[in-house]
Amino acid sequence: MRQYVLPQSFNGEPSLIVTGKESQYLVKVLRLKEGQQILGRDKSGNRYQLTISSIERNQCTLACQKLDEAKEAETTDELPSYGGPYPNLVLLQCLCKGKKEEQIVRQATEIGVTKIALVHSRYCVPDLSSKSDKALDNRFDRLQKQIKEALQQSGSPLPTVLIQEILELKNLPVWWNNRGLAIFFHQSSREEEQQTLKQLLQDYPIEKPIAVLVGPEGGFSEEECTLLEQGGFKPVMLRTNILRSETAGIYALSAIQVLMTE
Repeated sequence: MRQYVLPQSFNGEPSLIVTGKESQYLVKVLRLKEGQQILGRDKSGNRYQLTISSIERNQCTLACQKLDEAKEAETTDELPSYGGPYPNLVLLQCLCKGKKEEQIVRQATEIGVTKIALVHSRYCVPDLSSKSDKALDNRFDRLQKQIKEALQQSGSPLPTVLIQEILELKNLPVWWNNRGLAIFFHQSSREEEQQTLKQLLQDYPIEKPIAVLVGPEGGFSEEECTLLEQGGFKPVMLRTNILRSETAGIYALSAIQVLMTE
């Protein structure tokens, strides 16, 4: 079912006034009327029963009731929803051109990733080294907007978190710190050490994190591949056609999710 992502400033208040585009989304896009209900989620993923208590010009008021985990939300949206379990997927996406990046973030959120981090590697086309803090903040703001829209559209129960910094590929092994399985998609020069997704995921606990590293349009250098393998990242080659960066990550995340949930 669709849902409404509550503002970051929401802290469990019994009512909330929504204005501007947020109000338009509920009243014009979802066509909710006074007395109708929708599922809401706050920044921590807590569920709320939201009831439209009043509608005025350019704003509406929501009555907010927190739901117990076991209680189903009442909603006017009859679209079916999947309640889990979900693999604990962390997407590490090497920098792509702006619109491609937004597409990747939106689709990864719909699939149900828990975290997304942007990574700078040698062959990334965008160069953000000279960008001001304001320019980077604007980039993250655009991606946050994509995440919110995707959460509301898809009804994903996972509050996808965007890491608010650009990670350097050379620092990834230390940043990941062996929290769980870490995969990158590239053909290893040592083919005897390369495993399939199915082999890597066999008997892997669904709740344990999996880092999924996807390269930029130019791929990874051999030096980067060696560094990643020495840092514990497992190389996997997707046995399909040559995929664009914005396709490879979504393909890989989908494959992992299917292998771990069916």
